[in-house]
Amino acid sequence: MGGETVKSNQAKDKKPSLFRAAAKVGSWTMLSRVLGFIRDIFIARLLGASPLADAFFVAFKIPNFFRRMFAEGTLTVALVPVLAEERKKSEEDAHAYLNALAGLLLAALLLFTILGMIFMPWVLLTFAPGFHDEPGRWQQALTLSRLMFPYLVLISLAAMSWAVLNAYRKFSVAAASPALLNIAIIFAAVVLAPLHDNPAEALAVGVILGGALQLAIQFPALKRIGWIPKPTWRPRLPAIHQTLMLFGPAVLGIAAVQINILVGTILATLLPTGAVSYLYYADRIVQLPLALFGIAMGTALLPALSEHFANNRTAEAKQDLKQGLTWLTWIILPSMVGIMFLAEPIIRTLFENGAFTALDAANTSHALQAYAVGLLVFCWARVLSTACFAGKDAKAPMKYAIYTVIVNIILAVILMQPLSYVGLALASALASFFNVALLWAHLHKKHGAIFDTRSWKRMFSALIACLPMAALLYYTPQLWAFPSDKLMQFVWLITLVLGSMAAFFASAWVLGERNILKNKSS
Repeated sequence: MGGETVKSNQAKDKKPSLFRAAAKVGSWTMLSRVLGFIRDIFIARLLGASPLADAFFVAFKIPNFFRRMFAEGTLTVALVPVLAEERKKSEEDAHAYLNALAGLLLAALLLFTILGMIFMPWVLLTFAPGFHDEPGRWQQALTLSRLMFPYLVLISLAAMSWAVLNAYRKFSVAAASPALLNIAIIFAAVVLAPLHDNPAEALAVGVILGGALQLAIQFPALKRIGWIPKPTWRPRLPAIHQTLMLFGPAVLGIAAVQINILVGTILATLLPTGAVSYLYYADRIVQLPLALFGIAMGTALLPALSEHFANNRTAEAKQDLKQGLTWLTWIILPSMVGIMFLAEPIIRTLFENGAFTALDAANTSHALQAYAVGLLVFCWARVLSTACFAGKDAKAPMKYAIYTVIVNIILAVILMQPLSYVGLALASALASFFNVALLWAHLHKKHGAIFDTRSWKRMFSALIACLPMAALLYYTPQLWAFPSDKLMQFVWLITLVLGSMAAFFASAWVLGERNILKNKSS
């Protein structure tokens, strides 16, 4: 009976190829990110890089930090491998496990949220110590933090649903859900902000509305895979114990990049007004390729690698991991070059308007260039840690994350003296190189070589293909100056992006790469 159930489960699951799954996640993520940029354009117009903007971004970062630490990434890597094991028994066992986990998660979230709102002054002191000596910024941040903190309950429950859907190879709803948050905040900026004396409070209402929409949209999708959530209290269920054993170490392992960025934000509150906002806007840009490619690939790899390791198919797991990392290198390297050369035009085109000045744009572009230095390793860290978690190895990423955070703090303190907020962004990037080196060495020791000679040559070819693109981006602005008209700014930027992409793909063709996006190589 159990064998028939397994075959039935396998037959019912439509298992898209690794790259098709990543493309599906990436396409929906692209929609969300475009809406996210529109959202940030409205926020920049309303708040600029003012003290109120600093207060809003810190307040918004608090529930999002806990979401990334305990829900969206961490819960996924703790849930998916265990769920794969439970589904090998039966769907009934899988559903019993999910209901027990939902009950435990809901109770923990309610308690944590209530305590967080009560002790918010101490939480805020941790996230923004530099605000404490400025009563205006401190009070604004405290009020906004309490308004937005319940968002954590809504988005964490939604994140559990995303993890379940991803385990069943249903990626679309989970990938599209963040767009609803952006739509809600845009609605708040356009409709609610004019009705409030404090536009930041209107935006906070939009955040809560967005969380509610993201949770509500999950239920029809969950019903289609056969699970109707009915939270139960069974904390002693063996599968719950396995999840908690993975969850604890995963908190630090999966969140290494987020911790490093948070350290920069905390230290930025000690710098002059605007530093927090510059880092926020710069991070929003660099998160686009990270989400489109790095997180999308990690999301697609987790269920695939979990199944490979659960069935002792190590060679297949290494093949998928090799292809994923090679594909990421070919996509991310040109993205890095483009961001490095076009940082200021990107920021000016998207955000320079209203309260966001030309000086704000110039300052933000410097932070963006610093973040871009680490873009490839940000993506690799996500995928390499996913490979560890898929094999139920959570201790190594946790240990390396602790080392990485220590390195980041040391570098941040050193670099913020001569480079101010730019040093904080650069420290985050450099620390991620250290994290990737540790993860790579660990996986190499445990499973053997991931890359072969051909893979290394392909990635070196990606670097060579970027050189004509870099030359085009360097010389073209000297012949065609960046315009002042907003419409022409978009035309200028799109033209250079398309031209640089053409140069890159033409170079790749000359180097013998015919199927970069399909990754048909062995």
